[in-house]
Amino acid sequence: MFPAEIAFKIEDVIMRGTGAGIPLGFLNAPCLVTQAAEGSQTAATVNAKNVVKMYSRMHASLKRGAVWFINSEVFPQLQLMTSDATSAAQTVYMPPAGLSQAPYGTLLGRPIFEIEHASALGTVGDIMFVNMGGYALARKGGLQQQTSMHVRFLFDETAYKFTLRIDGRPLWNSTITPYKGSNSQSPFVVLAAR
Repeated sequence: MFPAEIAFKIEDVIMRGTGAGIPLGFLNAPCLVTQAAEGSQTAATVNAKNVVKMYSRMHASLKRGAVWFINSEVFPQLQLMTSDATSAAQTVYMPPAGLSQAPYGTLLGRPIFEIEHASALGTVGDIMFVNMGGYALARKGGLQQQTSMHVRFLFDETAYKFTLRIDGRPLWNSTITPYKGSNSQSPFVVLAAR
């Protein structure tokens, strides 16, 4: 269980780290793009316009390697999402073989991953469009493990200590404005709170 918990903590700090003694997570990075919610959007919802606008805020050269990270509470929103761009509502998200098959497919051609680290529905980080190639993670040495039966001797307990030295941060120091256009772009795009 220790390796699984350590991996969980590393993944969480890559997303939410403050950069003070720990890696800087992309949700706290100056290059994060936060797409505004629609003006009349209901609280705690994700709609087709949000998804399309988030997609447009990813730099064009990074879209091929980008993925969607979602909270499990966003999944029902995707299943029921339709586009109102035409007179007949069209389903925005559909699993590869329809509703009778495994649910994970793509959204605008990019894979969707339901992750435990994503924020609760309606808050920043519940749905993210990211290219992790825009994040650098460095590790010094491997996982070090130490045990001691002396620390908690009086309680008949053995103490374990695990040490892993890592650091990380987004490769971009700020968002960029494309050559032709005005909306800032980044490898990390999230939807604003609603």
